Amino acid sequence: MNTSPSLVTLPAKPGLFSTAAWCAFCLAVAAAPLHAQSPLFSENFESGSLNKAVWKTLEVTNATFTVQSAQAAHGKSALQIHYPKGEKSFAFIVASHLPDAVRTHFFGRAYVFIGPNIPAGHDVLLNAGTAGYPISNFLEIGASGGKNAMVSYQQNAADIPRNETIARGILYPVGRWFCLEWEFTDHPDRVTAWIDGEPAAELKDFVVKPRAPRAPKGDPAAKTAPAAAPAPAAAAGPAQAEVAGTDLVKGFSDFAFGFHAWGAGATDDFDIYYDDIAIDTKRIGPVK
Repeated sequence: MNTSPSLVTLPAKPGLFSTAAWCAFCLAVAAAPLHAQSPLFSENFESGSLNKAVWKTLEVTNATFTVQSAQAAHGKSALQIHYPKGEKSFAFIVASHLPDAVRTHFFGRAYVFIGPNIPAGHDVLLNAGTAGYPISNFLEIGASGGKNAMVSYQQNAADIPRNETIARGILYPVGRWFCLEWEFTDHPDRVTAWIDGEPAAELKDFVVKPRAPRAPKGDPAAKTAPAAAPAPAAAAGPAQAEVAGTDLVKGFSDFAFGFHAWGAGATDDFDIYYDDIAIDTKRIGPVK
């Protein structure tokens, strides 16, 4: 959301000031910024629709997104993600043309309204990483058990072993708007989240030990019955080396906002709303 330049009014009668005071005042005015610096990227949905030049959409099955006016943090409009009962699907809006300045380190801010009945299990709210979600590498802010803030690194691309490294945090507010802020960095990989200005969750100083790689499509190993015994020669093999948590994502190209119930499906219809999204190279803070 852009901020209009502030107007500065000079005294109408310089004679009321000494020459030195007048000069000092003019120098101070000249040095002061005319407006608060706007974030590098912002979206307040006040146009009433998604700007197709800014956002692409990802959706599976019956989860949907709508720019609506019944529920908004500020102004008249906000994004609504509707997640139907029983679904294991997702819906995200994705920005993929952001400045290079936020490709390896950035701060984010969004106002979020979480409806009741958030699905239990692992839920994804927002993430940033490589293209191709969910078969991609990304840092994430999600929910654990349908209640706690959760931050994570997800190594889920098709060509490397999988990994999930998580940290749980405080309870999410439910049924009201709150200011969610975060910092993502890929060197070293770290996620920090704040809710209404207070620390909410943090993942840092971690190492990953990848799980077994996926079996390629068409690989007979992918169709082996779970109960089948391994061949005698199939010993444990060399252990996967632990990897320090740095440069794992390989840069942020996609910035996604929405909802994905990764584990359990929704037991009831569920809605989540986003408003006043912003991304910058420094911490943004609440809407003023």
